[in-house]
Amino acid sequence: MMRRFSALSLLVAALALMAACQAAQPADPTTPARQPTTTAATRGASTSGTQTPDPFLAQTPVATPIPPTPTPVPPTATPIPPTDTPIPPTPTPVPPTATPTPSQAVSWLSNATLLGAYGRAFGVAPILGRLGMYDNITEMATDMDKFAAEIRTVNDGKKVLTEIHLIYALAMPCQANDECLLYLEALDSNLVEHYIKPAQQRGWLVVLDTQLGRSDPVTQINRMIEKGYLKYDNVEVALDPEFHVVPGHLTPGIPVGTITAQQVNDAQALLDAYVQKEHLPHKKILIVHQFGDKMVNDGVPFMIQNKTDVRVFPNVDLVIVADGFGGPDSKISKYDKMTDSTVYPFIRFRGIKLFPPNPYELAGHYDKPMLTFRQVWGLDPTPGKLRATAPPDVVIMN
Repeated sequence: MMRRFSALSLLVAALALMAACQAAQPADPTTPARQPTTTAATRGASTSGTQTPDPFLAQTPVATPIPPTPTPVPPTATPIPPTDTPIPPTPTPVPPTATPTPSQAVSWLSNATLLGAYGRAFGVAPILGRLGMYDNITEMATDMDKFAAEIRTVNDGKKVLTEIHLIYALAMPCQANDECLLYLEALDSNLVEHYIKPAQQRGWLVVLDTQLGRSDPVTQINRMIEKGYLKYDNVEVALDPEFHVVPGHLTPGIPVGTITAQQVNDAQALLDAYVQKEHLPHKKILIVHQFGDKMVNDGVPFMIQNKTDVRVFPNVDLVIVADGFGGPDSKISKYDKMTDSTVYPFIRFRGIKLFPPNPYELAGHYDKPMLTFRQVWGLDPTPGKLRATAPPDVVIMN
């Protein structure tokens, strides 16, 4: 240890002598005092773990030197810490259409007049209605075009929409425990291919009309649903209370049958739910035939009992159709009274059934004379000076 200190003393003395000689030299007054600097290299060397600064070098009389930085920070040695509370990324805004509003079913009748040909089927029982006089849909189109052209002259420019009005469930004399009905499938097992799709291709509707018999409206509509007919957007429903069998009787229509407002509401509720379930584009039309009414009170049973209790359903267009043949005055009078929306606030759509002469019908059951379309629309009076107060939305040719 002593030997190591003596060698070190000699080295220190030599260094001190050299420093003294330098200090003795005169300084250049024009040259500023040069301060020791520290370069990146010397900073790096001074922080090396293998070198220790000599404490005796501090005895040199050099002007106050800037001590080397004890622990210099390399430019990238210590990264900048993250912000204590980082700013979250901007969330992606939800566009207005992210949750679209479900589409609403629209009405066929909002800007159209429905023109129908009534009957059992093409080429079948023409005595029951005009439809049976046609062998096919092409013949029907030719005949209906003539009526449509007349309607276009009076209906304020609305579209005329044609419909095939099929007596789907025909009332028959009752047998034990049956419905007193003969369904159209007994004559044609493929209504879809022979009526519904051909009508759809032409932009037409098909109305399935039930005469009810011993059945009821909801049962009949459920049957149409189960058969797959109502899933077609162009298929509608009609109820004919006249042939709803009165308890204790065996012949539909004798006496004239009736239904209740509650039965009409139940039928509408079923159709309303079905439109929503199937997401159909159009509301279902429900036609109810009527020629006996409290406001007419001519001895015919009131064919919709408690009629003021009928309600409106959002996905159903209920149409009260003034049925029955007769002269112009009686037909317009009954039409106005049965479809009076001041008495029956639920009425938004109304219709009338016309009975042109039928060569197959020999009992004289037709209009004498038939109303003109100008009279039907209230543009011309009847012989008794009556005018229709509201135009029809549906015209059915029997």
